[in-house]
Parts: sequence; C-alpha cells; structure tokens
Amino acid sequence: MDRIDSIPISEDFYNSETNAPFTTCLMCNGSLEETMYVVEKSFRNIKALHTREIIFEYAMCMNCASAMHFELSEESRARIGAYMAAHVQRKEYSASSFEEERKSTLGQCIVHSTSLEQSTEYSIYALCNGHQMLLGEFPYALSGEAQDEIMQLLSAKSLEVMDDFIGSHFSGPPEVMEILRRRPILI
Repeated sequence: MDRIDSIPISEDFYNSETNAPFTTCLMCNGSLEETMYVVEKSFRNIKALHTREIIFEYAMCMNCASAMHFELSEESRARIGAYMAAHVQRKEYSASSFEEERKSTLGQCIVHSTSLEQSTEYSIYALCNGHQMLLGEFPYALSGEAQDEIMQLLSAKSLEVMDDFIGSHFSGPPEVMEILRRRPILI
C-alpha cells in the first residue's frame, strides 16, 4: 500500500468514560489533537453473562510510546520483533475494507487467527492521528494467549519497566492489577 488511508476514529477505540476519542496522552498528559498516538483497550470476556468488561484503556503519543519502547531491553525488543514477524500475518486495510471487515478484524487474534470470544482476555490496538484512525497494519487484536506468549519473551529488566509503568499509571483492585501485570503493554 503506497499511501495510508484514514477514517474517523472508530467508536471501538473511544474512551469509555467520555464516549469520545481520547484527548490526552497517558504518560505526558499532552494533547492528542494534532499528533500521532496509539490506543490500546484491554477486555475480559464474562462468558456466563455473555458480555465483556474493559480491564484498562489508554492513549499514548508516539513520543512517549517510542521512549517506552526503548526502555525495554534490546533482547526483549529483538525477541518481540522476531515473534511478531514469525507469527503475524497482517492484512493491510483501506477505508472501504476496514468498514466491511471491522467485526472480524477486531474479533480475531492477529497471531492465532482465533475468535476473541473464545479468549478470556484480549486487547485491541489502533494508530491515530488527531481525530483520524490510520489504516494499514492497524488496527489489530491480540488474544490473551498471544499476550501470554509475548510476556514470556521479556527479560527481567523489561518486566521491571512494565511493572513500573503499570504501577505509575493504573490502579484498581488486586485482581485487576494482577491481570495488568500479566499483559504486555503497547506492542
């Protein structure tokens, strides 16, 4: 794809508290109005109730995302890169193809090609620029199983970075904090 298509941000990636796109970066509190940023939303399926709940969600500007990425050990970055290259069969989306395939795109793990309805936990990711969602390799979804595999690739240093990030930016009951500590943030 020579150019990147964009569409207005899908409601799937709205802030659940405001029902609107995120406006500030989780880390620096900077405005996302005119900058590129990523959105991650993590869910837990409650099968007995046939519903899901949000575990956490955030938006992070690319400057902060890049800084966090480079806080991970070189070994962890290389392992994650190799894992994604070996296991992910990305599909590039255009504005028309995303709308047609939205439910399957955000309902299927990009690594295992399994339905996220079968996963206890999962996350969805988007790349945005201001009020637009950029299409190409994003958006995508990762099952809890894929996230567990990625967590196994992290070095002790990287696990400490992730733990510090979670402790600094998220709070909640112990069971939610335990889920957060088992998930890679911002792949």
